[in-house]
Parts: sequence; structure tokens; C-alpha cells
Amino acid sequence: MQASSASKSPAPWEVWLAYVRFADHPDVGKVRPVVIIDERAAAIVVAKVTTAEPQEHFSYCELADWEREGLLKPSRVQIVPLFQVPESDLLNGEPIGVLTERDRRALSLALAPGEGA
Repeated sequence: MQASSASKSPAPWEVWLAYVRFADHPDVGKVRPVVIIDERAAAIVVAKVTTAEPQEHFSYCELADWEREGLLKPSRVQIVPLFQVPESDLLNGEPIGVLTERDRRALSLALAPGEGA
């Protein structure tokens, strides 16, 4: 899939739509919301946002303010594993939302070494 290049530079805690490639099939993927974790790397480090039921082998952080953050359904951030996406795979040229201070704190704690779900 050829994604459009982002026109606004992504920043931490923003929620973007991105084309996320499957790890086991990099030529295949799907469009999904992601939270920007670190935009300074060669590829942007993101955490996938999901509405799926939690799975034991992943770690998550629930988003309390999902509606205010531009999401359509109650959602959680999958914090393990994190992913890298090229900026060109961020869609629409702007974020769909930004995490609230409450969700930023919760996600920061979940991402901290020795902390989290």
C-alpha cells in the first residue's frame, strides 16, 4: 500500500492513522490508529491502538479518554511490542487526536521499565 506522506510532523502522544505492516508478512498490513511514542528515530516508534480483547502475551494500557482522543470505540494501547513505521505510512497528514494528560500519565507509567500491565 502506498501511503501519503505526513504534512504535519508527528509528536509524542498524538494519535494518528497509519498503515501498519504485519511482522510476519511485511508486504501486508492494515490501517489502524497508533500513538506516537518517539518521533526522533529513523522510523517512528508507535504503539498500536486496539479494540480487540486483551491477549495474554501482549501488554496494554487502557485509554480512559478514548472519545476525546479521536477514537471511535473504547480502546487500549498495546505497549508490548512497540512498532516502527516510516513517516510515509502515517495517513491524512495530521493526527486524529492527542492523548489527554490522564492517559499520557497512564501510558508513561506502563512504558516505564519495571512498570506496566
